[in-house]
Amino acid sequence: MLSYWRVVILATIVFGSILAIGMKAYPYGRNGVEIAYIAKDSPARGVLEQGMIITQLNNKPVKNVESWNKMISNISGNITLIANGKRYTLNVNRSLGIYVVDIERTNLDFGLDLKGGTRILLRPKENATKDMIDQIISTLQTRANLYGLKEMHFYPVRGMDGNYYVQIEMAGVKGNVIEELLSTEGKFEAKISKSVSITNGKGSLQLGSNFYDVTVLANGSVVVNNSVINEGEKFVLQNIEFEYINSTANEALFLAKVYEGDDIELVYTDPQRSAVVPASNGYRFYFAVLISPEGARRFADVTSGVPSYIDLQTGERYLTSKIFLYLDGKLVSDLRISSDLSGKVVDTPQITGWRQTMEEAVEEKLRLQAILRSGALPTGLEIASISIISPVLGKDFFVSTLHAALLAGCAVILLVFLRYRKLKIAIPMVLVGLSEIIIILGIAALNDYFIWSIILIVNFIIISTAWWKKYEVDVYAWMGALLIPLLGLMGGWTIDLPAIGGILAAIGTGMDHMIIIADETLMKGREKRIYSIKESIKRAFFIIFGAAATTIAAMTPLLGGIGFLRGFAITTIVGVLVGVLVTRPAYGRIVESLSE
Repeated sequence: MLSYWRVVILATIVFGSILAIGMKAYPYGRNGVEIAYIAKDSPARGVLEQGMIITQLNNKPVKNVESWNKMISNISGNITLIANGKRYTLNVNRSLGIYVVDIERTNLDFGLDLKGGTRILLRPKENATKDMIDQIISTLQTRANLYGLKEMHFYPVRGMDGNYYVQIEMAGVKGNVIEELLSTEGKFEAKISKSVSITNGKGSLQLGSNFYDVTVLANGSVVVNNSVINEGEKFVLQNIEFEYINSTANEALFLAKVYEGDDIELVYTDPQRSAVVPASNGYRFYFAVLISPEGARRFADVTSGVPSYIDLQTGERYLTSKIFLYLDGKLVSDLRISSDLSGKVVDTPQITGWRQTMEEAVEEKLRLQAILRSGALPTGLEIASISIISPVLGKDFFVSTLHAALLAGCAVILLVFLRYRKLKIAIPMVLVGLSEIIIILGIAALNDYFIWSIILIVNFIIISTAWWKKYEVDVYAWMGALLIPLLGLMGGWTIDLPAIGGILAAIGTGMDHMIIIADETLMKGREKRIYSIKESIKRAFFIIFGAAATTIAAMTPLLGGIGFLRGFAITTIVGVLVGVLVTRPAYGRIVESLSE
């Protein structure tokens, strides 16, 4: 049996791929629907979360999306539902506001065209022209790419009212991403608190080397540079915008705007200047930004003359002023300023924050980096409508694919039979090609770490035993036995139309290679009788490896791309590796056995 160890390796990997694809855990049963989005006005907002599995509604089982839509039509009053095994009670006044999709039946992550997704219509908060909508879409696409969002498409649409909207179609994206990332205007401001000591109603505001008189009036207003400023009003000194907060008998407090979105020239994402680290019962994230010379000068002017204090816990010395970070007018972080930076031009300040979990910290860091790097939108956006879109291809696609595969298999068997007059050559060729598809999908599957770990161990035992028994050494097949499970351990990718195109390209190449193996072994080996069977197979593999190396070299530059280019390249490269390292050696051994 071990004389066919290449075939055993192939069978083991195919078996592992089937398990990786289909062995899915159903902690709440095989029936139910997954929450895709919860509207802002939904009674479930803040109670349920996206990704929860709903299995019951009003004590009736929920089987799929179709049954869910029937059950929620005209629903009102108090309802009970079971999500993730827990019972929840909600009061529905107008609409339940929960949008759902069918639960996944495999570990494959299908794209929008295959499994459907969510369509969200964003309305500009002010009348927008077509050029403004194009600018909005460009900014949103930049944010989505920087955030690492996949399967997200943006379209400009015009409503019956003549106004322009932005339509987003997405698959597998959290609803809060739309609200907090894509519909966020992205107006960034950094302000530093600046206090002025008041003695007998008078004080002095220092900006760099300049000093401005400050007088506190009886009604709480202040006079700065001969101008009367009321609480909450803004004024400008040395091209720096100030806001007067309040005053006491001993102090007047101002907020100085030192940075705006236009001042951020670069957002650093390298590990040296961007990271998430454990800190104080949670996780702290930080990243550096490059500030314009004007922003750095404003920072130096505002921090000049600010007194400092010593933190008794850390022993570090900080300024009494703080820097506050605002996004769309909302405070997102406040940072202490080291006393060493007082009055200095700082062009690479660090933005930091804290979240309770690692996932939340990473997500917030990516969100801020994406917004700051993409810049502000020309206007704010709000969600106008949400709907669930059905798959463009869906089940009909898989049925059509199955029929096409059967027809292609029959055609291959017929043509190969006409060529070699042997079904025992044609049938293994089709089966090996089918196994190649299964292996590619198995590698692309998610949540399969345990399965591929076992396959890696089993393959190592097989090749070790074959080597111990002194069977033929095949370094490439050994590499395939270990490399393919390692690829499975590295995580999957989205199976969409470009990925399917990559699978078809890999399978087409594989069929060509297997025909080369059969032709070199059966035709040239018998008609010319110049080479032995093993030599013929080696000649065939020389051609095969040359063609595979060319394909991989052509696809490698596309790995750095986005969207369909990257998905197509990954699938094609994986398919070629599976072919040259696993399926071709196994088919070569089968043909060799049949020839003998």
